[in-house]
Amino acid sequence: MSNPQPERFSDRALKDMSSAVLVLDIKENIIYVNQSASEILEIESGRRQDETHFSLYSDDAYNDAFHDAILDALYQKKSTNMDRVSYQSPSGKKYVLQMSSSFLPGVNEDDSQLVVTFADDTEVEVTRQRLRDSSRTFSTFLFGFCIWILFYALWEFMKRPWPADVMTHGVELLGIIMLLFIFSYTSLTWHDLGIMTEKPREMIRTGLLVAVGAVALLFVIKMIARLIDPNCFEPDAPFFDISRFGLRQIIYVFTAGIQEFLARSVIQGNLKRITVVKHPGLLAIFLSSLIFAALHIHLGFLFMCGAAILAGLEGILYEKQGNIFGVWIVHWAFGVCGTLLCLIDH
Repeated sequence: MSNPQPERFSDRALKDMSSAVLVLDIKENIIYVNQSASEILEIESGRRQDETHFSLYSDDAYNDAFHDAILDALYQKKSTNMDRVSYQSPSGKKYVLQMSSSFLPGVNEDDSQLVVTFADDTEVEVTRQRLRDSSRTFSTFLFGFCIWILFYALWEFMKRPWPADVMTHGVELLGIIMLLFIFSYTSLTWHDLGIMTEKPREMIRTGLLVAVGAVALLFVIKMIARLIDPNCFEPDAPFFDISRFGLRQIIYVFTAGIQEFLARSVIQGNLKRITVVKHPGLLAIFLSSLIFAALHIHLGFLFMCGAAILAGLEGILYEKQGNIFGVWIVHWAFGVCGTLLCLIDH
């Protein structure tokens, strides 16, 4: 049996490699590109018969580190050169590549070749960056949360010299600050923050169904409470006082949105990304519900308990849907209905 030709054998070996492989000659002409490399570099795969200079595919300011890594191995004639660099393909797609360059000297210098292998680490880098951004975001939130707690303690120490609404506005201010921080100092995307509408009809329908269920629950709670104690929840007021609906309840839609951004995008979403446990989503729902309840400490213990339960239900909905719009609808409907039922004062 005759042995396979060396060139054909090497081509087959390079072709079957899972890593992307690029082979250059001493003049930086492309000799060979396997399929994996062709998809990243956007070069036709296989052995090249023409003299296509590599700089045609790397001559871009964004690709300076990538090109320099090739040149270092080619001109310093290192046996192996390892680098982790960024690369942008001709179509504009960006990658993070783990490169390994090996210089193979030939009998003559012109016969020398450079074999470059690289693996696509883009997703790994994106995950690492997302983890760093989530850690930074949640640490910033904790700083703001502690400041708000100190402000609350001062409010109590001074015998509550201003209305509780001011404390609520403080929570809203924290949410706005976090929004500005995330978009200014992190790479978290709209998708990461749950601000997306991939399936708007399904999202709205589910949100409305949950909102109807939450409203029905409030009616049941008040009915049971009235049976136990007829004097609870403003007994002289109507069971459902539609006259309480006004501009404040309409504006509350913005308050609900800011609070849900804070509770879901900032707290629950980032907790899920930075928590290393068996069920990070479940833990994120539990902890975010407790934190959300703590942000309502100025409204009393019973209100905090109600806020924790509501936050838990909304946390489950957010985990299922992946966006804040459904929970935003539920939050607004729950708050407005609670006001009209004289259960809470908004």
